[in-house]
Amino acid sequence: MTPAVQSMVATTYVRDIETSRAFYELLGFREQSAGKAATSAWSALRHDGLSVLLASTEPALDIPRLPLLFYFYYNDLDAVVGVLDRADVQVTRTGHPPHALGGEVKVLDPDGNTLLLGQRERSSSQPPTAEDEESVRFSLLREAASMVSARGGATHACQVTDLNHRRCPNRAEVKLADSRGDKAWVCLMHAEEILVTVPAAFIASHDDRGIAAFLAHR
Repeated sequence: MTPAVQSMVATTYVRDIETSRAFYELLGFREQSAGKAATSAWSALRHDGLSVLLASTEPALDIPRLPLLFYFYYNDLDAVVGVLDRADVQVTRTGHPPHALGGEVKVLDPDGNTLLLGQRERSSSQPPTAEDEESVRFSLLREAASMVSARGGATHACQVTDLNHRRCPNRAEVKLADSRGDKAWVCLMHAEEILVTVPAAFIASHDDRGIAAFLAHR
């Protein structure tokens, strides 16, 4: 039978124990034990069952520069970023990747090691991001295109032309309109571009039934 792992301790060698301990305390870690000898020192930090061990030696070990990376997940990333901002720690936002829908940031510890801080799930208090808006907009375009396809699809190509007046060769998939009454059948690629660059543009109904007809059947 394979022995069960009970815990894991992440360890990093640092130049100055006090400086590094103060940094990791900004992330919520607290020193549980420490030791010091004539040529070495260590500090064991802990936070909600997670451990980080800081170690130093004199003279410093000749350790090659390696891409050491710690990844910490938090249930409230904005709160941690606020603490780091107040301590004048440079924070770089890296977006909202699939593994950190609530956001992700990058910081460097005092020894130049990279730390990524993420929030797995998006909280209800977080405002929509540009990424969210683009995703919703494109999903609506795909839904509109599916409705058009279900009704037989468009019978002509995309009506958008380039600077040389050559029409886009892609098949038209959705119909867009604007507040002036202009309409055009376009491919999904150009539909996305138009919705971003033309503020008054919107997805138009395929059969021109209008809102009144929709409400009549509710």
